[in-house]
Amino acid sequence: MHQWTHEQFLKRAKTKPDRRCRIALAPAQDEPFLQGVALASEAGFLQPILIGNERRIHEIIDRADIRINADWRIIHEPDAMDAVAHAATLIKQGEADSLMRGRIVVYDFFKTLFHPERGLRDRKQFWSQVGILQIPDFPRLLIISDCGLNVNPDLHQKVRIIENAVDLAHSIGITTPRVALLAAVEAVYLKMPVLVEESILAHFSRRGGFKDALLDGPLSLDLAISPQAAEKKKMTGEVAGRADILIVNNIYVGNSLYKSLVTLGKAQAASVVVGGHVPVVLPSRSESPQDVLHSLALAAGLWAQRTTGEGPE
Repeated sequence: MHQWTHEQFLKRAKTKPDRRCRIALAPAQDEPFLQGVALASEAGFLQPILIGNERRIHEIIDRADIRINADWRIIHEPDAMDAVAHAATLIKQGEADSLMRGRIVVYDFFKTLFHPERGLRDRKQFWSQVGILQIPDFPRLLIISDCGLNVNPDLHQKVRIIENAVDLAHSIGITTPRVALLAAVEAVYLKMPVLVEESILAHFSRRGGFKDALLDGPLSLDLAISPQAAEKKKMTGEVAGRADILIVNNIYVGNSLYKSLVTLGKAQAASVVVGGHVPVVLPSRSESPQDVLHSLALAAGLWAQRTTGEGPE
């Protein structure tokens, strides 16, 4: 059973001693996000690059009494999508190591990042959002994907979503993650296409389709994470009751599940987009500065691991 916590992400974010991770926040004029960036700067692993309306950024810094220092860089770019494009340019020029969505709707943020000239995504890449949750009284971290980027993925896209989530699990030390394909029921009914798709993916996994992972589905949420529920329903297998990763059918299910666990379950959360050359921090605007810190630590840790070539402790 894996026992990683968000506190360990904070420790791993500091493992590159020669310099801090440079993360570009665009557009930066958002108080909770700036407070989270300040926490990361104070923790010693982040060098902030703030791109946006400079006057409004300074107003928020003054109003919230955010302490900045000479390491902070502020770039004036009043248009939101231009600010994101500027952040992408810094990544391509090697002047930033990661970027974070600021005060802009998710659609416009990724529309800019996916632009063939202004953006970052290579055509061969497949980006997906991954959330990592630390839930009170739950014995392990829970990974959920995709809750924030791919709206209604098809079968081939779900394969890529699973691969990205498994890669992230490997990067945080889960050597053989257990992956549950979530559905309303565990039986397969032809009138419910999601159940047919998930049974295909489970068969694909049994034939070796996913490297260093155990996958099963369809599974209802209780059967995926509760050993007691799995025992009562006589559900056997390597995944039932012990899932590390939950793969949802679409963004509506994923976003609702993720935010329910954060809001009602008091989970601590971290959210990143993976699959590209750099991790992209994708916090919700309703998240606390502490959760923003967790996402920044996760991204900085992934960056440090890639640049040093070292695996998780």
